[in-house]
Amino acid sequence: FDDSAPGITEGLRAGMWTVGLAVTGNAIGLTEAEWRDLTAEQQSVLKEKAYSELYQAGAHFVVDSLADAIPVIQQIMAKRARHQRP
Repeated sequence: FDDSAPGITEGLRAGMWTVGLAVTGNAIGLTEAEWRDLTAEQQSVLKEKAYSELYQAGAHFVVDSLADAIPVIQQIMAKRARHQRP
C-alpha cells in the first residue's frame, strides 16, 4: 500500500502486489477538512486524476483509503492461493 507513484514503483521493483491509496494520501495531498470543503465535482476530478496516476505507475489495485483495503487483501490472498504472482 502506498499513496504515491514512486511508492508504487518501489513495490513493483520489489516484486510485490501494489495497492494505491488515492484519496487519503499524497496523490491528492489534502487534509480531510480540505477534502470535505470541496464540491463533489472537484472531488471527482481530483480522485480521477489520482486513480489514473497510481494505475499509470503500475498499481495492481487502487482504492480511496485503507478503509477499503479488506476486499483488495482478499483478492490478493485468492490470487496467491492460485499461485499467481504480481
